Amino acid sequence: MDNAIYVHILIDTLTKKNSLLDKLIQITTMQEEYITLTPPDIDNFETSLNEKETLIEKINELDEGFEKIYEHVKEEITSNKINHKEDILELQSLIKQVTEKSAKLQALEIRNKKSLEIFFSNKKKEIKDFKQSSKTASNYYKNMMNQQSGESYFLDKKN
Repeated sequence: MDNAIYVHILIDTLTKKNSLLDKLIQITTMQEEYITLTPPDIDNFETSLNEKETLIEKINELDEGFEKIYEHVKEEITSNKINHKEDILELQSLIKQVTEKSAKLQALEIRNKKSLEIFFSNKKKEIKDFKQSSKTASNYYKNMMNQQSGESYFLDKKN
């Protein structure tokens, strides 16, 4: 196969990766909204996790294919830069876009992680408070039951 075809496959691969990163950013932004709702929409959040997993798998496949093809044409591109000038510029532009989108995605993920940590911390506190309230109520009722039987004993004794 002609090396020019391989170079165009590299460009096509980066274009697809760019598109998938756009979708990932969109889903991650939606996840941020799901987490910040009151109450948080955990069902939709979980659904979006599955969608992201599928997209990430596709991106990993593209990355593997890109690396294999790049290794095949790397020498040709570097030794004949003049012949591939336009393609190299397009590849560089696409790589820059991918890098910027990856950085944006990473920042969104960090924010979502912090929001989730806060959510789980609050839930943990709610559970702890509920258990404490339950225990307190249970102890109160036990004490009241013990006091009532003691009072009735004294009332019976006074008569």
